[in-house]
Amino acid sequence: PLQLETPALQKIKKYNTNKIEIEIASYCRDVMERLGQDKMVGCPTDFFGVIRDAGLRADISQIRNILKDNWSLHSDKNSDYTFYRIEINGDISPVKRKGRYLEITKDVVDKILL
Repeated sequence: PLQLETPALQKIKKYNTNKIEIEIASYCRDVMERLGQDKMVGCPTDFFGVIRDAGLRADISQIRNILKDNWSLHSDKNSDYTFYRIEINGDISPVKRKGRYLEITKDVVDKILL
């Protein structure tokens, strides 16, 4: 499979990626870069607000499918976590939440954004 990877194939994959998936990946990368971390955590409901604020339409199940099926992430047990929200003025504010969060790493995001 690695021998089949060409620049043309990568370009096709990039343009075939869902807009919602790209928005979630871009948001995660932005938060990780600003905080200087290699991972972040969140639930599908956290990203629902991000998608809505970006002007895209999606439902929770669609976001959950992207995170679990496309990105192969798994939920941890129900516990406390901190989600980082980017405000309108560009500041990042931590939001304490409780739920079954997913851990998103920089490697996963970089694969989506190429």
